[in-house]
Amino acid sequence: MAKKFLIPLAATILFTGLTPAVGQADQVANVQKEIERIKKESQAAKGKIGAINQQISSIQAQQQSTKEDIMSIDLKMNETQAKIQELDKKIEETTASLKEAAKQLQEAITRVEKRDKLLKTRVSAIYEAGDISYLEVLLGSQDFSDFLERLDAVKSIVDQDVTILEDNKRDRDIIAEKKKQIEEQLKSLKAMQAEAQQLAAQLDAQKQERERILKELQEQEGELLEIKEEQEKASLELVNQLQAKIEEQRRAEEERRRASSSDAGSWNPPPIHSGGQFVQPVSGRISSPFGYRIHPILHTRKFHDGTDFAAPQGTPIYAAAEGVVASAGYMNGYGNTVVIYHGNGLSTLYGHIRNGGIVVSEGQSVSAGQKIAEVGATGRATGPHLHFTVIKNGQKVDPMSYLR
Repeated sequence: MAKKFLIPLAATILFTGLTPAVGQADQVANVQKEIERIKKESQAAKGKIGAINQQISSIQAQQQSTKEDIMSIDLKMNETQAKIQELDKKIEETTASLKEAAKQLQEAITRVEKRDKLLKTRVSAIYEAGDISYLEVLLGSQDFSDFLERLDAVKSIVDQDVTILEDNKRDRDIIAEKKKQIEEQLKSLKAMQAEAQQLAAQLDAQKQERERILKELQEQEGELLEIKEEQEKASLELVNQLQAKIEEQRRAEEERRRASSSDAGSWNPPPIHSGGQFVQPVSGRISSPFGYRIHPILHTRKFHDGTDFAAPQGTPIYAAAEGVVASAGYMNGYGNTVVIYHGNGLSTLYGHIRNGGIVVSEGQSVSAGQKIAEVGATGRATGPHLHFTVIKNGQKVDPMSYLR
C-alpha cells in the first residue's frame, strides 16, 4: 500500500517520545496546513472544471443536434428546390399550352364572327326584299318544276342556317370550355407557386433560427472555454504551489530533526527521485516524439511538449520514478491527468487517462513502477495513448533523456 508523504506531527512525537524545537515544530505544522489548504483548493478547482466540462459537453451535444437539424433542413430545401424547378418546367409547359389554347380560342371567335356576319347578311337581304317568308317563296312558284327548284333552294338555305347556328353553338361551347380550362390552369399554377414559395420560406426561416441557436451555443461554449482556461491556470498554479510546499515541508522536517536532541529516525519523508533513468511509464511504441510536429487534430505546426506512447485502452500506466502525487484529475487538453512530483524541481505528467482510470490520489506517495492509472483517450486525443511529459524547474524537457 502506498504510504502518505507525511506522518502527522503528533504521531511522530508520540512514537519518538521527543519534543522538537518549538520553532521548527510550528513551521512543520504550518506547512502541513498550507498543504491541506492547497489540496482543498485544488479539489475545488477540479470540481469547477468538471462542472464546466459537463456544461460544455451538454452545449456540444446541443450543437451537434442543431447541426443535424440544419443538415436535415438543407436536404428538405434541396428537395423543395428540385420541386420548384420541376414546377417551373411544368409552368413553362402549361404556359405554352395556354398560348395554344388562346390561339384556338381566337380562331373559334373568328369563325363565330364570320358566321354571325353571314347570318346578318342573309337577314339583311331578306329585310331588303321585304317581309318575305320561306312559305311565300314557295307559293310564288310559276309551276311545279319551279316549286321543286325553290323548295331545294329554301331547303339548302335552311340547312345552311341550321349548320351555321349549330357551328356557332359548338364554337361557343368550345370557347366556354377553353375559358374554363384556362381559368383552372391559372388557378392551379398560382396555387402551386404559392405552396412552393411558402414551403421555401418556412424552411429558410427554420434554417435561420437553427443557425441563430447554433451561434448562441458556440458563443456560450467560447465563454465556458475561457472560464475553464482560467480555472485550469489556477489549478496548475495550485499544483506548482503544492510541489513547492512539499519541498518546504521536507526542508522544515529536516531542520526539525537536526534541532531535536535525538534522531527522529521514524520520520518517513516523501520519496524523492535519487537520479538515474526513469521506468518506462507504459508498454507501447512511441507514436509521437517530443518537439515540433503537425498536430493530428488542429492540422497546424505546433510544439509537442511530451512523448506519446501508443497503447490499447485500459493498458496500465506506471510511475516513472518515486515521488508524491501533486495532481490527479482533469487538466486542459491532456484530459484526465496525473502529475507526480519527484523533488528538486522535477515532475512527470501522464495524460489522456481513461475515465475512472486514475488509481492514486493527491498527496499519495508512489514508488517507481507503481501502477497509477490506465490508458485512455480523454482530452484532445485521436485515440488511446499515453502522453508523457517531464518538467524540470517549470520547463518541459524531452522525456527520452530520462528514459534512455
